[in-house]
Amino acid sequence: MEKLIIFGDSIMRGVLLDEGKYICPSEERHAREETTGLEIESCCKFGATIDKAQAIVQRRIAKGGLPARCLIEFGGNDSDFDWAAVAAAPHGEHRCKTDPEDFVRKYSEIIAQLREAGCEPVLSTLPPLCAERYLKWFCRDGVDMDSVLIWLGDAQAIYRWQEYYSHLVERVAQLNGCDVMQLRDAFLVTPQKHGDRMCDDGIHPNRKGQDLIYETIRKKFNPDRKSNV
Repeated sequence: MEKLIIFGDSIMRGVLLDEGKYICPSEERHAREETTGLEIESCCKFGATIDKAQAIVQRRIAKGGLPARCLIEFGGNDSDFDWAAVAAAPHGEHRCKTDPEDFVRKYSEIIAQLREAGCEPVLSTLPPLCAERYLKWFCRDGVDMDSVLIWLGDAQAIYRWQEYYSHLVERVAQLNGCDVMQLRDAFLVTPQKHGDRMCDDGIHPNRKGQDLIYETIRKKFNPDRKSNV
């Protein structure tokens, strides 16, 4: 069985929202390996940005035993803002967690490090978020939604900004000659079902969404494996 290491954030870790709490069901790992026919090693961390990714990748390289390929998924947390600060100063200037230029540069550094270690990265685009759900989610504990909307202009600005970071992933891939797994396309090819695949927070895929993620991984990394979806 081919081994695949996945570097990513909570989306690739399989985090779900269950009755208002984030969980990561341990039993999902077997189901993912059954779907993909791959031995999967997860190096994914909740809240990870490209800064944290650099440390995660360096630690894993130091352990040795890397497979021929790995999958990388980052950008969602990098594109996020301090929404409480935005609400407190809706006419001010606010920056996301990772500036676009830094995102491209640091992502490229990770690719170079993995290649030097003999592991070829495949980059994943970002699954699309549900803007209205996410807005309601991060405003649930006292962040003033009206103030946030003054700064945003409209709720869909959240979607467009996160989409920009997915495009940045493709730019990084092009600059570095990397293959891309089009996860965003997999979610959007049937747009009427997108909301059915997302948790109430608007950013984490639910179990249906996770099934789609690992079916997409199967198609990319083990296409000869018969689908069980």
